[in-house]
Amino acid sequence: MRKRLKPDRKNSPPTRKIQEQGAVIKKGKNLIKAALVYPNTYKAGMSSLGFQTVYRLVNNLDFTSCERVFLPDPRQKDSGPPLSVETGMRLDRFDIILFSISFENDYLNLVQLLAQAGLPLRSSDRNHTHPLVVAGGVACFLNPEPIAPFIDVFLLGEAECLVEPFFTAFANAPPGQPLLQTLEKDIPGAYVPALHPDKNSYKKEPFKIQVQFLEHLEATSTFSTILTQDTAFKDTFLIETLKGCPHGCRFCSAGFIYRPPRIYPAKNIYAAIDRARGKTNRLGLVSSAIADHPNLAQICEYGLAQNFKLSFSSLRADMLNDELIHILADSRVKTATIAPEAGSERMRSIINKKINENDILSAAGRLVSAGIMNLRLYFMIGLPFEQDEDVLAIVALTQKIKSVFLEASKRQKRIGTITLSINPFIPKPCTPFQWAAMAEESVLKNRVNLIRQGLKKVANVTVNIESLRKSRVHALLSRGDRTTADIIESALKNGWSRALQQNKALWQSMVYQERAIDAPLPWDFIVIRVQKRFLAKEWQRAKQEKQSLPCPMIDCNTCRTCI
Repeated sequence: MRKRLKPDRKNSPPTRKIQEQGAVIKKGKNLIKAALVYPNTYKAGMSSLGFQTVYRLVNNLDFTSCERVFLPDPRQKDSGPPLSVETGMRLDRFDIILFSISFENDYLNLVQLLAQAGLPLRSSDRNHTHPLVVAGGVACFLNPEPIAPFIDVFLLGEAECLVEPFFTAFANAPPGQPLLQTLEKDIPGAYVPALHPDKNSYKKEPFKIQVQFLEHLEATSTFSTILTQDTAFKDTFLIETLKGCPHGCRFCSAGFIYRPPRIYPAKNIYAAIDRARGKTNRLGLVSSAIADHPNLAQICEYGLAQNFKLSFSSLRADMLNDELIHILADSRVKTATIAPEAGSERMRSIINKKINENDILSAAGRLVSAGIMNLRLYFMIGLPFEQDEDVLAIVALTQKIKSVFLEASKRQKRIGTITLSINPFIPKPCTPFQWAAMAEESVLKNRVNLIRQGLKKVANVTVNIESLRKSRVHALLSRGDRTTADIIESALKNGWSRALQQNKALWQSMVYQERAIDAPLPWDFIVIRVQKRFLAKEWQRAKQEKQSLPCPMIDCNTCRTCI
């Protein structure tokens, strides 16, 4: 085992006062001290249900103590080294640093936190006197390679499968034996980049790491561990209703890495709702496919009967029945989110978004008629095989939604707003679009102008555009190999603009070039349930503008469509 480090008591706890319910402070001389790090702000980290789940699982072990660390407030010029929320312990004084990474855009923050802690950035430059640097989270089991040189060991898969085996193996590691070799050998889902130094060549059939998933959710619940006002979901008790999504939109990683979707039993969700009583009056039901839970109506009725206000993540337009809309209205929801993703029927066929214009218009009208006056619409630009006509269709569809919206608003005698959120398409690993190129910035700028010009005279419509420059960085971090770590380290020192300028040919080849079906991909060594040949088949169907059926949500050995 690595050398146990003593806490640095000279550093006082963080000065920011945060009102929390559920934080844990464990004391004990022999406890393994783990820093659970979310490489972003406190507000972002405490909005992550996955992060909160890991916090609970680690602290539930008798022999571990887990404290939280976040990116220091960027408004503070001299914030000092990263400190834990619970005791103010310095990040470099823990036995284990466990990064929970949901989004690739946080990779630079990860490296920044290591630097601020005074730790060598590269795993190869650290030794037994340093904390073990571990990373997990959904971004890691899509493609860990861009940050592989910075990480000692990745835990690829769901935390419920990995937390206890990892900490048990760490605690029981035989003295004198290489710890990292022991971890990868003994823990399914553990990946030690240093044991595979030739990984970047991809000349041979790569080794395989099996991503770990729970087989079923009968004995599991996922809910908020800590309640705080300082999150995106203020004082809201979040409950996950299912893992994954059956619909198979070809751009979306959640529809493939978690296939087949698994549903939490209603009784587990009822028990989670009971936990929220007396703590808050707000419940947030979250998943990639909320309305696909077969007992959603009963779950909502259970929450409403106990005087909770309910909120939901994005809802599919074709799943918005009258019962669900009435539940939203009874919960006094002010804004409903619909994700058409594309404006034309052609593009929705290409991305396998199996909703039509009538579904979207009907949902908009019924939501406003029920008193939910504000609509948020999600669209993407730069999708594979997109043409200008498809982007103009976003304008036309928004105008039709506005017409329905106005008619329903007149009956309500008040009017709200329509907000468009326009996001550049990012090709994601482990999806049918993993071979696609990202649209170049000049193309995306033209797409944005078409939308802005088309809607500039439409009242009560706001258009928000995701940063095009940030999106190309996002694409690089999603699709890159180990050489991307050099660009990340350069960005830490010089900023992204200069880092990209200095490595222009490298990053553009990763971002703007379509990849051949038979070309090796940096993440090919990651094994999920869905086979690469199935993703390739879906890529070909997208080219043919053909839709595919959703996952039937039955045993894979019975279906065998994608394995």
